[in-house]
Amino acid sequence: MRKFILLIAGIILAASGYSQVTSDIGIWGGVSGYMGDIENNTLTQSPSPVFGAFFRYNFHQRIGARLMLLTGKIAAKGLIQNYPWSFNKGIQDLTLQVEINYLKYMVGNKKTPFTSYLTAGLGVMHYRYLPDPVRLGQINPAFLYGRVQNGKSVIAPTIPFGIGFKVNVGKRIGVGIEYQMRKIIDDRLDNLDDPLAFQLKDKNGNIIYTSPYNDFLHNNDWTGFLGVHLTYSIYMGTKTCPAYDKKK
Repeated sequence: MRKFILLIAGIILAASGYSQVTSDIGIWGGVSGYMGDIENNTLTQSPSPVFGAFFRYNFHQRIGARLMLLTGKIAAKGLIQNYPWSFNKGIQDLTLQVEINYLKYMVGNKKTPFTSYLTAGLGVMHYRYLPDPVRLGQINPAFLYGRVQNGKSVIAPTIPFGIGFKVNVGKRIGVGIEYQMRKIIDDRLDNLDDPLAFQLKDKNGNIIYTSPYNDFLHNNDWTGFLGVHLTYSIYMGTKTCPAYDKKK
């Protein structure tokens, strides 16, 4: 993560020498969805509110870097081994993403009024791991592998990516709609942990079996975020580089 942030910072500093120095701030609002171990559940089944804000540096009309924070709820309900299971918890999501425009775009520029775009990057998500050992044991004894830590705070790495569309509605204001997903490198969002990585113990607490599966390889919790954003352009410089204007 540190190397990725330094790389983005280096690109921004290098690009500022030949491009118009602008940035945007924005607010974001929408709903979240979940996909993971819970069966009979879809990303759109249990939408929950999510809000956030972001700062975007535009070092080219086609490329920007966005630092984004989302906070809200994620919920789901369905079945695990034919037993009902559900969860509803708060999350905080921080990402650093590269934003690539399909068309040239800059907030407030009449020559670049709209575009679709792609985003991708790295991030972290914070939430609490709140398992129910009794219910887990009823579903499958394999879940009782001795790692249950109720209320544990989790900071999980994520791989964010998404698509969107944005358009200018004023000299310094733009609006947009986007859908983003997160691949979570952790399996505790749904309070189930990895059902394929476990230990079985006898009545005395001795380990009698350890699953050969690796936690990392079988983490399958995903989140989706559908929302709209309002952007305000900040001009950090009063003049643009002539070389940049010739390229437009």
